[in-house]
Amino acid sequence: MLEILEKLLVVQDRDRRIAQLKAESARIPAEIAAAEQRVKAEAARLETAKTELKHIESERKKLELDAEAKRAQILKYRTQLNQIKSNTEYQALLKEIAKAENDIRRVEDIEIEFMEKLERLQPVLKEEQAQLKDITANGEAERADLQKRGKLIEEELAQLHSEREKLIAVVEPDLLHRYNRLLRSKGDAAIVPIKHGNCGGCHLNVPPQIVHNAKNGTELTSCSHCGRILYWQAE
Repeated sequence: MLEILEKLLVVQDRDRRIAQLKAESARIPAEIAAAEQRVKAEAARLETAKTELKHIESERKKLELDAEAKRAQILKYRTQLNQIKSNTEYQALLKEIAKAENDIRRVEDIEIEFMEKLERLQPVLKEEQAQLKDITANGEAERADLQKRGKLIEEELAQLHSEREKLIAVVEPDLLHRYNRLLRSKGDAAIVPIKHGNCGGCHLNVPPQIVHNAKNGTELTSCSHCGRILYWQAE
């Protein structure tokens, strides 16, 4: 294999690693945002549970006050019964007492429903609090790991770029331009091996003469189909 081709293959190896690291680095902000979003979502669920709990407790207290007011009213009515001499007024006041007692029973039934809701909601609230604690801890750990990974990627990229600059310093400008153009257009590789008589990039058959030239390693050869630079790889 030509020496310059060997050097270009090393450059290509560095370029592949650089591309891989850049792609990984580009994903880090989204992964951090996703971790933060999980914490926010769980916090929102917890806040919803707290709000519902407060609402139920508030409504229950209103019912208690309503029931107390009705009981006080009944007590007042019963006191008035002893002072009434008209049978009509007496019967009317008994109806008011019965109505107030029915209202109290209705309020107490609703209170029981609220108490049952509270009993169901309190364990849910505790579970949401525990989940938020776990998700927050995991999110902070994940964010720290991602930030650490981001710094390591920056350091490795700096090292790779430094190595690449040294490697391409001995490559002729025209050849380097050709390599860079191919890498940009093909995306995966500018230099590929010949495998079973086919181009390792486009996988189409390579003419025998090109295979022969690549095998002898006397000159740079290219795929007549995709234009990638070829080299012979023993099978």
